Amino acid sequence: MIHSVAHVQTRAWHRTHLTRHRRAWLLMTCILAVALLCIALGYFGTVAWPSLVDAVLRTTYRLVFAYGIALVLGIGIALLVGWSPFTDMLFPFFDILQNLPSFAMIPLFIFFFGYTSQMIIFFAASSIIWPILFAVLTAIRNAHKDLSDAATIFGARGLRRIPFYLAPLSFPAMLTGSIVGIAIGWEAIIGAEIITNVAGFGDFIREASVSGVNQASIAGTFAILLIVFILNRLVWAPLLAESSKRYSE
Repeated sequence: MIHSVAHVQTRAWHRTHLTRHRRAWLLMTCILAVALLCIALGYFGTVAWPSLVDAVLRTTYRLVFAYGIALVLGIGIALLVGWSPFTDMLFPFFDILQNLPSFAMIPLFIFFFGYTSQMIIFFAASSIIWPILFAVLTAIRNAHKDLSDAATIFGARGLRRIPFYLAPLSFPAMLTGSIVGIAIGWEAIIGAEIITNVAGFGDFIREASVSGVNQASIAGTFAILLIVFILNRLVWAPLLAESSKRYSE
């Protein structure tokens, strides 16, 4: 009976996953078709493609570095705090920090790092870190006591508790927090580039809008959508599927 229920649940999950997969590909196919049609009709004839590619690559490079910093700090803090007796006390403190207006903090980052690429990376990391930290911390706090007791029985004590119990437990939460954090990171980096005039996609679309070349902004949007789609399909979707199989309770 249990095996039959599990089989039905697995089939339902696969059907849902397949439906989402098909919808994502259909949406991206439509977007690419519109983009190719615009290119064929010469709509993007005034776009400086080398400058656009350079701007998109700069922004993507900053996002990758910012995510790496946020991932290490977010998981590290969550794992250390999650198994300490101070969790309930620090959780509201983190919540207050999370709710600070992120773009209001830009002058502080400019004061320490100036109008540089490093400033944008650290600013974006300060925004990306919160979904990761809270997702992992919540997963640790809400874990079944039976799992904790079982980990203790099998020798996951002291520092061994982090790699053999807390890390596998929080892996699915880390993925969902990362997906949300990456979305926030795009916004943070592009917004910071617009505000600070540091070379990147944000600065590119700002100059394009000032000069009235709206085609450049639209072409850049298509490029960002393509990058997001590739990341979702080739990175996040396989990792989420794997975590659902290996770490579902």
